[in-house]
Amino acid sequence: MMGHYHISGLPVVEEGKLIGIITNRDIRFETNLDLIVKDRMTTDNLVTVPVGTTLEKAKDILQKHRIEKLLVVDDDGSLAGLITVKDIQKKEQFPNACKDNNGRLRVAAAIGVNDEATERRRP
Repeated sequence: MMGHYHISGLPVVEEGKLIGIITNRDIRFETNLDLIVKDRMTTDNLVTVPVGTTLEKAKDILQKHRIEKLLVVDDDGSLAGLITVKDIQKKEQFPNACKDNNGRLRVAAAIGVNDEATERRRP
């Protein structure tokens, strides 16, 4: 599934609580396709940060631990988010990107109202 969607890692939760992470490193050379996630995921020494951690602090932690994914947890240990190296790179590369409340890019277009524009906007 991760390969199909071009995802390199996923947090693993049980009843909302973070219990591990599975990444390409965990499964890259695995030949036994019958193994379940709990048998391959990383559960020890998870690197986490609390809700509200700045991207600058997250970048420092990612660099210090030489990881690409940083798990964000609340005070109860529930998964609240995931900060990736790509998130930080995109934020630095496109600081003025317009995003909605969920962090998705907003898209808009302007087009004229003359006959030529009307013809161009037809699907």
